[in-house]
Amino acid sequence: MKGPKSFSHLFPPVAVTKTPNLDDPSGNAGRLANGGVDYVIELEFPADKKSRNTVEPRVLQSLSTLKDKLSQSGLQYQVKPGRTPGQVLILVVCPLPTLQEEFRRQRVRDFLLGIQVSGDRDSIASQDCRNLTDAERLRIVHDILTGSSSEGGAGISPSVDPYVKSIFPLHDDQFDKEWIRTWSKKWLIDTDDLTNIRNHFGEKIAFYFAFLQNYFLWLSVPTGLGVFVYLAGLRTLTVWYSVAMLVWSVTFIEMWKRKERELAITWDVHNCSKYEKRRLEFKGDKVVPDQVTGEEMPYTPAWKIFFRRALSVPGVAIGAVLLSIIVACVFVLQLFLHEYYEGPMRQVLHYAPTIGYVLLIPTMANIYSKWMRVLNNWEMHKTETSWEYFYTQKIFIANFLIAYLSLFFIAWVYIPFGDHVLPYLTDLNIKHSHTKVDFARLRAQLVYFIVTGQVIGFATEMILPYAMKKLMPKAKKMLHREDGTEVEKRDENEEASSSEARIMKKIHREVALPDYNIYTDYVEMVIQYGYVSMFSSVWPLAAFCCMLNNWIELRGDAVKICKYTRRPTPLRAEGIGAWVVNMETLTWLSSITMASFAYLFHPSTNIHSPYTPIFSLLAILLAEHLYVVTRAVVRAALNFLPSWSDIVLRKNEFSLKKMWLDRLMQGGKETRSLPDDGDYFDASARALWNGRGGVDEFDRATQLVKDAFKTD
Repeated sequence: MKGPKSFSHLFPPVAVTKTPNLDDPSGNAGRLANGGVDYVIELEFPADKKSRNTVEPRVLQSLSTLKDKLSQSGLQYQVKPGRTPGQVLILVVCPLPTLQEEFRRQRVRDFLLGIQVSGDRDSIASQDCRNLTDAERLRIVHDILTGSSSEGGAGISPSVDPYVKSIFPLHDDQFDKEWIRTWSKKWLIDTDDLTNIRNHFGEKIAFYFAFLQNYFLWLSVPTGLGVFVYLAGLRTLTVWYSVAMLVWSVTFIEMWKRKERELAITWDVHNCSKYEKRRLEFKGDKVVPDQVTGEEMPYTPAWKIFFRRALSVPGVAIGAVLLSIIVACVFVLQLFLHEYYEGPMRQVLHYAPTIGYVLLIPTMANIYSKWMRVLNNWEMHKTETSWEYFYTQKIFIANFLIAYLSLFFIAWVYIPFGDHVLPYLTDLNIKHSHTKVDFARLRAQLVYFIVTGQVIGFATEMILPYAMKKLMPKAKKMLHREDGTEVEKRDENEEASSSEARIMKKIHREVALPDYNIYTDYVEMVIQYGYVSMFSSVWPLAAFCCMLNNWIELRGDAVKICKYTRRPTPLRAEGIGAWVVNMETLTWLSSITMASFAYLFHPSTNIHSPYTPIFSLLAILLAEHLYVVTRAVVRAALNFLPSWSDIVLRKNEFSLKKMWLDRLMQGGKETRSLPDDGDYFDASARALWNGRGGVDEFDRATQLVKDAFKTD
């Protein structure tokens, strides 16, 4: 494997004393059950007769490039036909020597950056890559696949290589089945469950479930308070209730930051953000030596990157304004039909805005998301961390407008000024029965968003994929009966053994699944947090409904990942990223909203008084200062309390450095040589890879492309 010189020569080799258990479900058992396949590269191209002369040479050239990249990076591969014409699948496996070299290089890099903080002698000393968890192995192989050639990687990416549609790992069916079975019987998720997710799916997915579980438990506080207030018939639009919710929101955010740090240290990913993997899409204007490492790196002047990001702001603003106009139009139509309209077909038109909201708003939000992705790619982000941060903020803007714009309009525009609309309706001869605009309209809208939104979300995430999974194969079979027969015959001829046939059937099934989108799950939870923090004083049962939903969401997301999406690529993460910043923004806004609600909707407030805006602003200003003071007090209190994570971090860093210094002074032992790949594969894997995975696979790929363009 070609790449930069390893730093391993700086440290003495060590002996491996632990023999890995290959039957361990957290290690290699899942990979072996998948025939040893680490990743599947999906290629897709138009295979119609008209485009053959132009497309076929390009596809063959792309395949030749992929062959060279995979071979130079030390990966083995073989080519298989897809289920549809114009689809080619490249099955990739990482041999032990290649994995071992990359593994050692990454461990040394992590040590130099202070990422590995575990002080256990065996965990630091072990250099046997077979001890890796499933997630660690797949992450390393993914780094080889997608890493730049300067770092020894293959440099393969759907955004760089033509006709490469996706790269994904395969599900471990046994783990998925056990995960769903275990969680379906448990009321609460414990640390061991999160560790299992981390070992299988990586830290990025594990942090999402850790956040969801932590948020679920913290919701018990506003749930208990809200249920008590609701059953006791007490008013929630009071200063004491608003202050209580503000303190809860601030405390939850600060406690989650503390929990996030503890998990990062426990999972050995503390400081992992120090290593910034360069995006393959970032080509730069020229190549210059890196100021620190001396490696040749693409370079673009900072002013050009800043200029592009500044120019993208109007693009984001235009998208946000258009989305706001659509949301406002749907809401105004809903308001008119529900509150004022008394004409013909009122009962039918009553549901029109709801149907329009369900069908139109998600479609427009999806278009907005694609537009934001285009802008984000144009901004020339050097690293994945930077790209994800800015994309997260853009997505949050859209969902913020969809979720809260109509509620703000009702509270701050419609209720104070809605009565002024009635004379205009009379002048236009529009029949209406509306007489008074009051606080009940805001509560009804909030209940609609929380309850109806959660029902719709569950239907789109769970019921719709289940129905599509059952109906789509039958529909495809009816539409392409002849093509399906040909594919089945081709599979029967090409797949030599029952084990290989089973593996290929599984691969074809997972190729048809969509990618898992973690952004949608985070958005759902963060927006829900905004409902609880900003609008609990409007409806005290908001937290209760959200807590009930999240208990189901924890298990529903597990089923969704296992059954209805492809397996996500394991990635390291130090936390939940920019979503913490977004929740802090919502917490600050909650101080504004609840203060304004407590004053505007108090029985003693004359909402039409000319002094009301002034006193409302004073209440908001006071609440903002209260938020700042509360946050400072909570942070000071948490800093005063001892944190085991800080102690563990300092202790392990000291032990780690002392251990390496002792070894440098005393010398080390020789590293045990690794066995060959024959001991690394089971029978089913050998059936798939025996005699395969060489340069001859390019000839097979060429024949598959030519067969795709053949006429009947």
